[in-house]
Amino acid sequence: MLAVFLGALLVAATAAGQPAAPDSVRTNLWLTEALMAEIVTSVAGTLPAAPAAVRLVPGNEEPATELMGAVTARVLGARGYALYDAVSDSAGTAPVDAVFGYKVLAVDLDYPSVGRTLGLWRRWVERSVTVTALVDVAEGSSGRVLFRDRVVRSFGDRVPDGDFGAVNSGTYPFTSGEPSESGWQKRVEQIVVLGALAGLVAIYFANTRD
Repeated sequence: MLAVFLGALLVAATAAGQPAAPDSVRTNLWLTEALMAEIVTSVAGTLPAAPAAVRLVPGNEEPATELMGAVTARVLGARGYALYDAVSDSAGTAPVDAVFGYKVLAVDLDYPSVGRTLGLWRRWVERSVTVTALVDVAEGSSGRVLFRDRVVRSFGDRVPDGDFGAVNSGTYPFTSGEPSESGWQKRVEQIVVLGALAGLVAIYFANTRD
């Protein structure tokens, strides 16, 4: 199931202009764009057939919505649609066949757990990325709603510890974060540290007695 979904993400991201090598570790930014592309792809079927004219309308000016606007333009442009936005049609008067409205409600990045050896050395970081967007599609002439819904796409995997610095992208606040530490992991680390200190103390007294 995971492999199938990852394949879908690869297709979506390639359509969004972000191809990746099959064995490469995906950055948080890459995954965020791939999930946005999957959202756009899932809704694109409600649009008139290309090369219809489509106006792109962002719901706000937040960075996540701006990023989704770029992804939407790449996905729909690759499908052959004639696209209009605030730059190409500043007056908003160009006749279009459909209006594609979008707003990112949330991009949730989480590192819920880590894998460790002896409770001290981290081997991998569990990662979860979820994009939630509100998408509206309407006919350009009549305004009749063709689609309006909240769309959610998620993906989770494990990142090798050596790759964590590379995938934890600081491009946006929502593409970087810190791994969470569960209580038992902290306790194990404390036990290991205390055990090491006790061992050093024992060695010290053993040497002083000699």
